[in-house]
Amino acid sequence: MTQKSPIKRFAAALLCAFSLSAAAQTLTFDGIGELGPYPESWTESGFIITSLAPPPAGPHLHAGDDNLLLHSQEGSSPYQIRRQDGGVFDFLGFDYSGGDSVFVTDTGASFTIAGDQPLAHFTLSPAFQNVSYVNWIMNTPGDEPPYFEQWGTIDNIVLSVPEPAHAAMLGLGLIGVLLRARRGGGRHAAND
Repeated sequence: MTQKSPIKRFAAALLCAFSLSAAAQTLTFDGIGELGPYPESWTESGFIITSLAPPPAGPHLHAGDDNLLLHSQEGSSPYQIRRQDGGVFDFLGFDYSGGDSVFVTDTGASFTIAGDQPLAHFTLSPAFQNVSYVNWIMNTPGDEPPYFEQWGTIDNIVLSVPEPAHAAMLGLGLIGVLLRARRGGGRHAAND
């Protein structure tokens, strides 16, 4: 019977720890319509979405049919997506249909959807990782009345929460196991 070296065991365990430390989750907005057409906010899987629009137009969201709606010119644009505990997260992707939209993070990353977009899934770049919030803003085309109002629909927002502290603690524990195994292996070789 061959034994794996402690280094190989350590590398495999560390890889497993890092893959488990940032499990993706999806915001599906299931049941948002039960809150009425204009809920103040939406909370799901440790995340909260709120409107940053000042009164009298905001703050409120627009509940769709198990999705979230946003419109330009008047109403609740922009929306903000953040963790309830204020920690960082990765904004990985979403399903979207509608008019011009811009997604901007606290780190300055931005992603623009231009024109009338049929339903599609969008995957974000690594620039949208380790962010504190993402603002979703709908543009209002034209700069003079009458403005053209746009609508957008978002659903299935894919996010992950990096857990570096847990992975680091596991890594330190595994280093301890590795060092102990090396010391034990040296004693056995000397005794043979």
